[in-house]
Amino acid sequence: MNESYRTNQENSYVVNNYFHQEESMKEETKKEETILTRQMKKQFAFFGPASILYALFYTFCLYRNASGITYPFFVVGTLCYFFLSMKKLGVPYKKNSLFYMIGIILLGISNCCTDSSELLWMNKLGIFLLTFILILHTLYYDAEWNFPKYLGAILRTIGCSFTCIFSSLSDLKSFYDAQKLKKDAKNNNIFYILIGFSIAIPILIVITALLGSADVVFRNMLMKLLYFDISFTEMIRITCLFATVLFVSYAFLTALCKKTVPEDVTVRKTGEPLIAITVTGMLSIVYMIFSLIQIIYLFVGNMQLPGGYTYAAYARQGFFQLLAVCLINLILVLACLHFFKDNLILKIILTIISGCTFIMILSSALRMFMYIATYHLTFLRIFVIWSLVVIFLLMTGITVYIYFQHFPLFFYSVAVVTIFYIGLSFSHPDYWIARYNMNTIDMESDSGDNRKYGNLYYLSTLSADAAPVLLNEDLNPCYLPDHTDGSWMYDFYRRIDHKSDQMGIRNFNFSIYYAKKKGGF
Repeated sequence: MNESYRTNQENSYVVNNYFHQEESMKEETKKEETILTRQMKKQFAFFGPASILYALFYTFCLYRNASGITYPFFVVGTLCYFFLSMKKLGVPYKKNSLFYMIGIILLGISNCCTDSSELLWMNKLGIFLLTFILILHTLYYDAEWNFPKYLGAILRTIGCSFTCIFSSLSDLKSFYDAQKLKKDAKNNNIFYILIGFSIAIPILIVITALLGSADVVFRNMLMKLLYFDISFTEMIRITCLFATVLFVSYAFLTALCKKTVPEDVTVRKTGEPLIAITVTGMLSIVYMIFSLIQIIYLFVGNMQLPGGYTYAAYARQGFFQLLAVCLINLILVLACLHFFKDNLILKIILTIISGCTFIMILSSALRMFMYIATYHLTFLRIFVIWSLVVIFLLMTGITVYIYFQHFPLFFYSVAVVTIFYIGLSFSHPDYWIARYNMNTIDMESDSGDNRKYGNLYYLSTLSADAAPVLLNEDLNPCYLPDHTDGSWMYDFYRRIDHKSDQMGIRNFNFSIYYAKKKGGF
């Protein structure tokens, strides 16, 4: 009897403990949910189909298509997908988001107007960063956010997206269960349509591959339209890309709805300023000595090189030193202003460091111009000049921020980099490289190291952006109207000819089209 009673008590304890743990888990789940999360689950009838359509749109626009005419449509479609989702969740649009949207769309347009691999890579990076900033700006109050805060918010959102990767499946189940209880015929129809989509897509892929194998005309038509082979291998890749985009896009929206990033910025200006004054004071002495040497030896000394130095060694050494010093100065100034108490002496020292950085920028620019005058232009050398201009403007903003800490340094920096990069992207650097080099290269003396790094060999590796110069017999003395082998230009002809042959409707590129028209391929 006692033993039976004890057993019942133990069983009762286990059951009560189980329900207690279950209630605790439910409470934790509720705490993780936000108003936006619940709203997204409730309106799965919109977000489910929207994510499917976006995944199809993404796959059509970008599969094996890095620089086609579909790219600007893709960025506009992505913005529409995001803002429609936010509108459905009740998140208001901010008027000052227009700058980011214009920047994203312009970079998307630039992608189908250039053939430069360097620009294409940087365009995509710029689109990604601007889109992320736009999303965070829309969802959070970020007026007081700084660089570390934005970096932390981006990393935190990406990390949260990984944890929500299968949230679409759980939300689908919750939606189905809810509709069964409500017996809502309209929403049940949406659920059945989603199931139909899931079944139809793999069947459609298999049927398309079979029809493509059965009829050459049908196969060629699809290949011309889509620019990829209609085979089972390609279809599997397309399916994988579609599924990945579907899960990732929905997971990203779910992560945004959780709002895991705290909006407030923690101010930790508790450090003793004497520590920062000591460190920056010693550095400023070194910087002033270095700057004085630049003024006396390089500027006043008519830009004469030290003995034993070549232009290449001097310019490269100067640039990478400057880049490292500018990054150190950027971090140093921001760290001092963020962690240490306000102090007038510290601000003066930081101003001296910024002033010395301006002198280093000028020194590096002069040496780079000397280098270009001897070894001609390349994309990297144009990018160096561009970087120096941008660094100069960023350091100007930091100098203002030293004394006026309400200055919107983050937005200023994003605006400077975005505006100047869009200018670089649309300028087609390969065109100016070809134009400058064809006017300065000595065709007869082009050999050895000169050929490898700056002249004819390098010109043959340029993108289709350089075609208006290289395929112009008035500007290019090596132009071959019949495109026959026999010079360095043959490699350029062959690459442009191959790219123009591979160009279809979906991957149409204005730069390649113009090169094709110019060269008569």
